[in-house]
Amino acid sequence: MIIVGSSDDGLRAQIARAAGAIVDRAQGRVDLVVSGWQWPDTIANVRRNGRLAVTFARPADYVSYQVKGRAAIIPASVAHRARAQRYIEAMTETFAGLGLDRAVVAPWLVKREPQVLRLSIETVFVQTPGQKAGSILEPS
Repeated sequence: MIIVGSSDDGLRAQIARAAGAIVDRAQGRVDLVVSGWQWPDTIANVRRNGRLAVTFARPADYVSYQVKGRAAIIPASVAHRARAQRYIEAMTETFAGLGLDRAVVAPWLVKREPQVLRLSIETVFVQTPGQKAGSILEPS
């Protein structure tokens, strides 16, 4: 699961779901495909202030990491659109395998009017419940 957190200039939080991501380790960034139709406030927040926090969580056991940094909006490429399609198919199957009805999952995974939030990674945190939750993951 990819949960995107932004805030407006008054620090009012806004949450969204990404429909896929492409990681560029060499550049220290991640491109997040987000539905501009479903999450217009998130898009507006990134346009205004660029602040972004993204949590990546594995649904089966909630092993989770949060990535924070500054983001910009870039056009969705063919590769971004293809990644969103594959992500939605894979996550729908994952959730179905965990017992969730596909009709329940469908509104969570939307690729309509795709926008890409290009996040320059500044910090990565362990978010998995347990002793290390909230600790900074040191670069390797």
